[in-house]
Amino acid sequence: MAVKSVRKRKQPSNSGWKSKIIRQFVNGWIESDIPSVAENGDEGNHAVDADSAAGADSSQPLDAVAAKKAVEFSYPNFVKSDSDKPVSAIRDPGLEKRDVQRLKNVIAYMYNDDKISLKLSFEQAGLLMEGAYDEPAKVFRYLINDREICRADGEQQEAHTKARDRLCEILQYYCYTVKRLKEYHTRRNVFRKIPGAQEKKGNYKDKQLDEGNIGFRMLQKQGWTGGSLGSNEEGILEPIGVHKKVGKAGLGAQGQDVEKIPVEAFMVAIKQYASGNALYDLVFSTQFSKHQVIKLQDYATTLKLFPQMIGKRKQLVISKKLTLYQIKEGVLKGHSDLCAKYAVIPPICESQK
Repeated sequence: MAVKSVRKRKQPSNSGWKSKIIRQFVNGWIESDIPSVAENGDEGNHAVDADSAAGADSSQPLDAVAAKKAVEFSYPNFVKSDSDKPVSAIRDPGLEKRDVQRLKNVIAYMYNDDKISLKLSFEQAGLLMEGAYDEPAKVFRYLINDREICRADGEQQEAHTKARDRLCEILQYYCYTVKRLKEYHTRRNVFRKIPGAQEKKGNYKDKQLDEGNIGFRMLQKQGWTGGSLGSNEEGILEPIGVHKKVGKAGLGAQGQDVEKIPVEAFMVAIKQYASGNALYDLVFSTQFSKHQVIKLQDYATTLKLFPQMIGKRKQLVISKKLTLYQIKEGVLKGHSDLCAKYAVIPPICESQK
């Protein structure tokens, strides 16, 4: 009876340079995700866990005991008032109780130059905010769920500005405010296609000989005082560079480009970030091409992350999607990643009790 030979399926090889770089990159990424005692200090004792930071059980409000502890710990990102100093020049808007009750779930979002995003603040609270201008009466009104909250008189632009300022004051008086301190925060180096060590090219000026070198002293004895060689100083100033011969390229051929990290490695890192507990941002350098940025953005979106282009240089920054409520709770509980990027300001009405 003939025995059929069973051919084993050849396993894919991971010995290629691309796979090797990806493994090294991801290993370094995982190591940098582990917080050290020196890095976090005592913050780790008060940091929220993964479920709290991600907003699990976010329907439960911060209880009075937790809020009191947050004030007692005096986190630098929890702005509390001093009893001997006025909190703000904002006066009591005098809203009716049902209007105040309507605003209880609103968290004002404050960004650059202390501007408040009314749209984001009310959208995340599940309230419909509308602005309406009455041309004959010259009055601009802000309506929340079809109920007027504030108004201002004047021409349309002037009345709109005054009504908006008034509504911002109302939010600051009755609601918590999440203030963004900086556009992004990361605990690891900015991602680059080319490793930093290979990017830096040696500068001959940093390697100039000094008087301690025997060759320098010999040239001085022969009348050299610095600068180019030759009677008319027509010689070269920089030393002749030595280039490593790569592969079968002939002498004088330009060397290959420095080894770049493949885009697949960054996609693996994004996946690790999405599945981890870290709440800091991933920041990418401007080395990436437009096509690569779009590829990374699309991949981050599929993982339910929030990619955006930030700054004048348009750097890609990828963040976890967090609601204003989750940010507020995380800061009050002392989450180090959130405290580095946000501050929480309590309602003015609470400080006046």
